[in-house]
Amino acid sequence: MKTGGKKRKARRHHHVKKILLACVVFAFALASVAPVFRKHEQRARLDATHPHRLSSDYDASAIQTTMSKTTRTTKEEEKKKKKEDSDDARGTGGRAFACPDIREHCEYDGAVVLDGVAAGPTKSIADCCEKCSTTSGCNVYVFCDESWCKGQCWLKRIESPDVETPKLRNGAREGDLNVPWTSGMLMKDYAKAEKTRDGTKKTLKEHVSITTPVGSFTIRLKPEWHRKSVEYLTDLAETENACQGTSCKLYRVEPGFLVQGVLRSFVVRANKETFQFQKLMEYGDVGWAGGSAGPDFFVYLGEKPATWLKFDHTIWGTVEDPKSLEVLEKIVKMDSHTPGGPNTMRFLREEMPIRVV
Repeated sequence: MKTGGKKRKARRHHHVKKILLACVVFAFALASVAPVFRKHEQRARLDATHPHRLSSDYDASAIQTTMSKTTRTTKEEEKKKKKEDSDDARGTGGRAFACPDIREHCEYDGAVVLDGVAAGPTKSIADCCEKCSTTSGCNVYVFCDESWCKGQCWLKRIESPDVETPKLRNGAREGDLNVPWTSGMLMKDYAKAEKTRDGTKKTLKEHVSITTPVGSFTIRLKPEWHRKSVEYLTDLAETENACQGTSCKLYRVEPGFLVQGVLRSFVVRANKETFQFQKLMEYGDVGWAGGSAGPDFFVYLGEKPATWLKFDHTIWGTVEDPKSLEVLEKIVKMDSHTPGGPNTMRFLREEMPIRVV
């Protein structure tokens, strides 16, 4: 009996030791993980106060919905941006001017006011339109943003939308995808309608004077040679600001041959007629250049009649007085160059503005 009691008592002590050992191990384990629980608790508190936290009951579908909304918002913003760019190009995006008549894959023709080099490159059709809106005489603009044309903007004009519309260059068709140009029109700077004189013929001037920075020369007008051209010169002389900026200028000289310039007006209707009658040009005669109806003109300064020109030019005046001829001979000898190389046309290094009075 005594031996059995001792054995039972030994087993109880052994179980107590195991329990105490397990408690010690658990206490050590709890002490090691407590900092981790505290860190997560602090993070949870921070997340609870974060302004961009998700709600505690979010799930995967909520995240997907949020991402879809974000993607849709981005696409809508891109679409809105493209529309704003298009509106700017058409003058409806808050610009101070309107560009209502923009045609893509279309190259309008017209009298050149400023070519692509003189006008300078632009970033968009809207910028080209704006440049036309602030350039005297421009009512047609043509823009190209291909790599080879580098944002060229050509400023042109037609005289009246009632009797003339811009034609397409080189017989191209509007909308032809091979045409890289975009064109437009502005309703401004059209030539004034001719004044009626109760059916009577217009009173013509006998002489006009061309003023230059180095002196003036007088042209005796010859309506018997071509009346319509003389009517145009009369209107230039009698209309205020008929020449604006460099619309009238001298630009080419050829010693022993000619002084050439342009008489373009943005307010006077241009001459549209040519007339080749049986007269060779002689020293001092004035006519339209290139067999055209103007506005480029030249004064012939050759010693002998211009037989090689035949009867191809419309002649409408002559310079006769010695003082005027002296001014022309002075101009023809001014500083000039041949940018195209030897035996090509000679141009003044500095173009000379002129006025008709």
